[in-house]
Amino acid sequence: MIDLTPDEQVALMDGVVRATRAIIAAFDPEGVAVWQNNGIPANQSVPHVHVHVAGTLPEGGTESGPVSRLAVAETDLIADRLRPHLTPAQP
Repeated sequence: MIDLTPDEQVALMDGVVRATRAIIAAFDPEGVAVWQNNGIPANQSVPHVHVHVAGTLPEGGTESGPVSRLAVAETDLIADRLRPHLTPAQP
């Protein structure tokens, strides 16, 4: 995250905003959590840039820990629900 060029920073934040809007439109969560881990001490097994954008749980917050594997058909349904709400990336 800290090694991104200014253009990469803008593109990444644009993607975060687009993902957040799509999650809100598709799932109507009470809130949205956005976070980024940086480096091995922050629980990355391989250092790389990515941002988590997730609707909060009904009781608030998010969960950490192991994530259940979903069938491809289930992830396709989630993508189908989000896709109509994704706006084009900003130039």
